[in-house]
Amino acid sequence: MKKIIIIAILAVTSFLGSCSDAYDIEQPGFVTDETIVFSNPADVKRGVGALYAVIPAEDEVQFTSFYTDELGIGLNNLGQGINDGSYQFNLISSNEYATRIWSNYFNLINRANRIINRVEELIPTATASEENEYNASLAELYGLRAYAHYKLFAYFTPDYTDPNGLSVIKFNFLQTDNYSRFEKRSTVSEIVDFIQSDVDKAKELGGITNAVSSGYASNAMLESILIKMYSMVQTADGYEKLEQSFNRLVEDSGKGISDAGEYLSMYQEASGDGQESIFRYLRISTDGAGVQSGVASAWYPAAVDAQSQLYMEIGRSLYNELDKLDPSQTGKTLHEVIVVDGVEKDTTYFRSDVRYLSNVLTGSKVAPNYQSLSPDDYLNQDVLRIGKYTGISNRPLMNDIWLFRFTDMLLALAEKRAFENMTSGTVALGDFSNVESIIYNIRAYRNINGTNVPLSMPTDFSTPQAAYARILEERRLDFAFEGHRYLDMKRLGVKAGSPGFVRHEKDCLNVCSLEPTSYKLTMPIPRPEIVANPNMVQNPGY
Repeated sequence: MKKIIIIAILAVTSFLGSCSDAYDIEQPGFVTDETIVFSNPADVKRGVGALYAVIPAEDEVQFTSFYTDELGIGLNNLGQGINDGSYQFNLISSNEYATRIWSNYFNLINRANRIINRVEELIPTATASEENEYNASLAELYGLRAYAHYKLFAYFTPDYTDPNGLSVIKFNFLQTDNYSRFEKRSTVSEIVDFIQSDVDKAKELGGITNAVSSGYASNAMLESILIKMYSMVQTADGYEKLEQSFNRLVEDSGKGISDAGEYLSMYQEASGDGQESIFRYLRISTDGAGVQSGVASAWYPAAVDAQSQLYMEIGRSLYNELDKLDPSQTGKTLHEVIVVDGVEKDTTYFRSDVRYLSNVLTGSKVAPNYQSLSPDDYLNQDVLRIGKYTGISNRPLMNDIWLFRFTDMLLALAEKRAFENMTSGTVALGDFSNVESIIYNIRAYRNINGTNVPLSMPTDFSTPQAAYARILEERRLDFAFEGHRYLDMKRLGVKAGSPGFVRHEKDCLNVCSLEPTSYKLTMPIPRPEIVANPNMVQNPGY
């Protein structure tokens, strides 16, 4: 690995210049010697806090929305998704999203390694109280390093299930100025073992006990890393470890499925922590309007509202699935002006599944006759605005982004149940014994009427493939625009018998689908890394 290319030269100054909108971290002056910057537990804790701003959460959400079937072309599109080919599933080794995801996570790991090294220098002369604080920081560092390796593993590993297949570089060493050191990609089993080892180290140090909110690493986050990783490995032993981590998560944290009200609030400014919350990327409001950026900037130029210009909108194929959640309203427009006794009245067709309410912005235009509309009329009359992220004070395009939620972990448990062919049995609220009961519980809690009864339920859970298909469908609904769809299809598409990403014919531009067997379900190793490192092997197809 030629580290000047893979992650850029990282002086400790990197710790000191974290994004002002993400994690309100204040650092001492611009000093490049970590022996000066980090001299006590408080310094180390500030350094650890700065690591969170490096997580490329917005890139992941935006990449997934463009490169899957979540989006349609918006009324005011200026080439977004078209000029770079992303809307037509074009993915090449110079892709900016792949480069940023690769570099940011290796950047995070590099910073963590440097702080770990410094803490190990400080501990021998520390007091007992200081050593406890250092160990708490070390646990958090190992947790963050495990998280970064897990994300790299997820995006850049061609085959999770081949223990001898290539994965990513295991970055467990201190960066030096030796630019003649070229690292090779580790195997799947080596990366899996390393992630497990870092989680174990964090636990051995007493776990992550200083988490003040879901915006920071926690013991629940550690278990979630393992749950997600072993859902990818898909072995009998891995699934057993997955369920063990799930049980620890529930027992230790008390987390559960959020009700409809909490689900809605999770995407608003004052989201807070609740049953569902495990780990999120925090966005902090600052004074002044400043430059507009944030998760919704890929879809809107200025603000998320019904009057704003619109680059991209909800794809019709996704909207139709959301529309089915409340069978009594399926196919209806959101608003309809009717005449009663000569007076015009606006009738609103209210939806009861909170996933529809969360994703479809109030003020969207839904055309029941969209299939028969001309291309121009479809563009103007069927305007499906993305409403999941409505902005924070002074930053109308920014929001916190959920990285781990309880329902994500519960549906990972459902994957284990499908693997075991546990697809039948009594469906009851609170029962997680099979795939059907898990999905029943999720849909019951998402009913905004609070009746604990789902508005609709799929019926076919009769085979493992059918069970996987129901899980993939539920994930599409529950995690729309949260950055999951790409990796979900990579992991489950073939097992579910899915056709892959399929845009509705009304949204199609030349290339309308991408099958789940495509090499594009694995990100390319960024071209700068390939050019700089003669030991780096590119992923198949690129």
